[in-house]
Amino acid sequence: MPIKKHLLSPLILGSLLIAACGSIGQGIQVPQSPMLAALERKSGLIAYLGPDGNVYTINQAGGKLNMITEDAHAAEGGVRRFYDHPTWSLEDNKLAFVGFEVREDGTTTASIFATDKKAEGSREIYSSDAHVPFYLYWSPDGQWVSFLSSTQGTSTMAMQIAPAEGGESSVLDTGRPYYWAWSPRSTEVMAHAGGSAAINPSGARLSLLQLEPVVRETGLGIRPTNFQAPVYSPDGEYVLLAGATGSQQHLILTDSEGRLQSILADYEGSIAFDWAPKGGFAAYLTADINSQARVGDLTFLDLRKPEEPELISTVAEDVMGFFWAPDGKKLAFFVPVILSEAAEGEEQTAENTRFLLELHIAEPKSGDTERIAAFQPTSTFLGIFPFFDQYQRSATIWSPDSRYLVVSAVANESMQGLFIVPASGDFEPRFLTEGRLGFWSWD
Repeated sequence: MPIKKHLLSPLILGSLLIAACGSIGQGIQVPQSPMLAALERKSGLIAYLGPDGNVYTINQAGGKLNMITEDAHAAEGGVRRFYDHPTWSLEDNKLAFVGFEVREDGTTTASIFATDKKAEGSREIYSSDAHVPFYLYWSPDGQWVSFLSSTQGTSTMAMQIAPAEGGESSVLDTGRPYYWAWSPRSTEVMAHAGGSAAINPSGARLSLLQLEPVVRETGLGIRPTNFQAPVYSPDGEYVLLAGATGSQQHLILTDSEGRLQSILADYEGSIAFDWAPKGGFAAYLTADINSQARVGDLTFLDLRKPEEPELISTVAEDVMGFFWAPDGKKLAFFVPVILSEAAEGEEQTAENTRFLLELHIAEPKSGDTERIAAFQPTSTFLGIFPFFDQYQRSATIWSPDSRYLVVSAVANESMQGLFIVPASGDFEPRFLTEGRLGFWSWD
């Protein structure tokens, strides 16, 4: 992976988790004690994938541990069972996830499960031997679980929806690749299928899918460029997407039905973006399309007056992905780095280097940034970054009160775990529990 190489301060939390410290100008961090974790105000729940293949929920202090599933197992009678893709609903803290049964011959049965309110109980809402869900996304009203599935043995992708209370699922659309955003009203979906029109002129498209009273697709007439997922404004009045006029690529603002309102910025390469949940700001990341790492520069947009957009630049470079805080006042972004452990004169190899992610916090109004930690990500967590803009629509690593983050990191050579990181940077990250991927509930 061609990532820009940096040398980091070798102050290591545990064996591989690195906290920001005075040597990099952020002030000395105070270790978090178990007493502090017990006394701090709890905010929401974290759903995570345990090392045993089951799904759990827990609060940020390690309390209210709930084993959502308990039947994951290695191959027994030729069948292996495990769970993946935990996804919270915006409404009522319902949780959806996928269960897999893999047989000796490699064939798979995949099922989607959804819990009741507050992640209690679960029921199967979808199952298939042919179509394998690999990404889940709740409708904002919590009535539907939309998901992307692949057909075993083919390259076909389908975007489907299943009723959260159980019932017949429906295929809404197909395409490869495929990205989408729910409107806040839960009655429309803005979709982007087929990638860039420059590369796929006959198959790339932007369209509005209206779901009520029947499904109806309307093409936007905008040629999509090098981007992935569109996004609605929090009030549902506007949409951000990327399109082209001639050979020039633009970040575009449309109304809720995809009619052009204004061109916000021109860009080269690729672009990924998201609207803050509150506060009227958006952020976007532009990257070199030829870079496998897909890292680039971070810019903010003040859209409190959409008719008068304002660009706010930052010094953030080599950014791999970002997540907005729920209050819209902060944004967490990640920068890939290489930590060299080679002795002087020793050749750098895979054995004496570590791939890390630096975690930074940025403020949209000023564009100021602060580095607060660095860690070696789990492979599962790292796997979301090529699609972080789509994951922005469906999942968050922020606590509902915007004070903490959960990161999934390698704790030592034999253990992966979840760490709680204060967004203030005042305290060191705190180990929470073993696991390979965790997301915080929305409330």
